[in-house]
Amino acid sequence: MPRAGPAGPRSSDLRFAGSPHVCEGPDTMAHDDVRLLRDKYEDPAQLQSVYEAWDQMAPETRRALLELLPGDWSFTGRRMLDFGCGSGRTLRHFLEEAETGEFWGVDIDPGYIEEVQQLCPPLRAELCGEAPPLRFESSSFDLAWAISVFTHLTDQSIPWLLELHRVLKRGGLLIATYIGRWNSEYVAGEPWDEDRVGMNVLRHTQPWDRGGPTVLMSDWWVRAHWGRLFEVVDVAPNIHNMSWALLRRREVELTVADIEAPADDRREYFAARHNLCHAQKEIEVTQALSQRWLDDLRDEYESSISWRLTRPLRSARQKARALSDRPSHRS
Repeated sequence: MPRAGPAGPRSSDLRFAGSPHVCEGPDTMAHDDVRLLRDKYEDPAQLQSVYEAWDQMAPETRRALLELLPGDWSFTGRRMLDFGCGSGRTLRHFLEEAETGEFWGVDIDPGYIEEVQQLCPPLRAELCGEAPPLRFESSSFDLAWAISVFTHLTDQSIPWLLELHRVLKRGGLLIATYIGRWNSEYVAGEPWDEDRVGMNVLRHTQPWDRGGPTVLMSDWWVRAHWGRLFEVVDVAPNIHNMSWALLRRREVELTVADIEAPADDRREYFAARHNLCHAQKEIEVTQALSQRWLDDLRDEYESSISWRLTRPLRSARQKARALSDRPSHRS
């Protein structure tokens, strides 16, 4: 087993500004994230608890990655890619290994990439688009990981999986997380049922500042679809409420349609039907919220002074319209 690297920042390293009760956040957190959390959590004690949990997750993520890799794995002389690196929370815990290996991070957020570039060298980072491709050459990385990325990708999920397959070398490894079994009651409001979930997309249009879409996947679906591009070497369960899949690149050339095609498994039908039911419920909820907003807007408008003052004019107009619409009777 690879040895543990340098310890991550301690909760006692959190920075405080002005009042001793206003915590600015850990050094591993991007400034935008700190601002968003301070807007969300007004209670300083609760906010500090969130910061401490954030700090704890990064070394735990490093440890989970190392435990999934083969026992004889070495970073020396190899190229690694953190796909969806964010502000570099995980990459920061590989600074020592980055002296002998090449560590890259990519993300769609310019602010996050600026944060990581402050650690370059030894790390390397660059911006990527919301859809493939990456600028890297084919077969150029030995290892890639995507932590809490495919948990939010919808239409671009399979295209990005294909792109990671492209940039990995022959026999290259991908560690990717997915959610479902330990998240269903919280995000979908129902007990987990492996047989009726494949790739279940929830909150498809939810903006990123509210968390973005959420994607549930079952183990059988991952093996049936991801398994066409990668050998599923291992799946570590329930780390940070996610399944962590260790995948080895297969020497195949496939398309998005090839990966998306339903397997010869009746659960594909049940999963598609169940996802449709979720989509219908989300549409009904959205319609109800929109109607409530319109009703509130109408109530506010009709209670306004201008609405009350113009009521006689509207009444006169309605009477005039009724008279003009009345059929004439000539003798």
